[in-house]
Amino acid sequence: MSAWQVLLVDDHALVRRGLAALLATDGRFRVVAEAGNGEDALAAVAACRPDLLILDLSMPRLDGLETLRRLRRAGPLPRVLVLSMYDDEGFICQALAAGANGYLLKHALDEELFEALVAVVRGGRYLSSAIDRERIEAHQGQASELTAREREVLQLIASGHTTQELAEILSISPHTATRHRANLMQKLDAHNQVELVRAALARGLILVPRRA
Repeated sequence: MSAWQVLLVDDHALVRRGLAALLATDGRFRVVAEAGNGEDALAAVAACRPDLLILDLSMPRLDGLETLRRLRRAGPLPRVLVLSMYDDEGFICQALAAGANGYLLKHALDEELFEALVAVVRGGRYLSSAIDRERIEAHQGQASELTAREREVLQLIASGHTTQELAEILSISPHTATRHRANLMQKLDAHNQVELVRAALARGLILVPRRA
């Protein structure tokens, strides 16, 4: 059997080198490309068509959640294993809802990487052993207070995008973008953008943006 082709996406070159070195010890996986941000990841997926995407969540320019959403809108996703420091069930559930097939915590990398990879590429689902699966299932079973589009808008607001930029990124009208922003203010009981971002962070609805 030929090796599964892997795309590594993480904004830290050291992490990518470490992952590549680990994967090189196992003949079942071959790194075909790397990307340091979500925008480059989108281009690499289109160019390389990898079997598997190993994806960080917190990246500059385009975070992992939005990268997943755009990939899903563009066509069939490769298998995706999220590799993240975030263990909050809100982030985990958002990643799974966006199309991730597995979620591995970075501190468990050495012990669980290949178990997670094999499970994911064979069509299964994998959650890091430190993650409370019952809480994840309970969280997924709850009706979300925000729609999927509102979560996208919220993350883009937290990343500093203007209403006009929201409209362009999401291919919606400025009026619709304004309405989404107003709905978010109402749902999270916020009176301005600072309060909105603080409320979203407190509820685990967004990732903390990392500056380039």
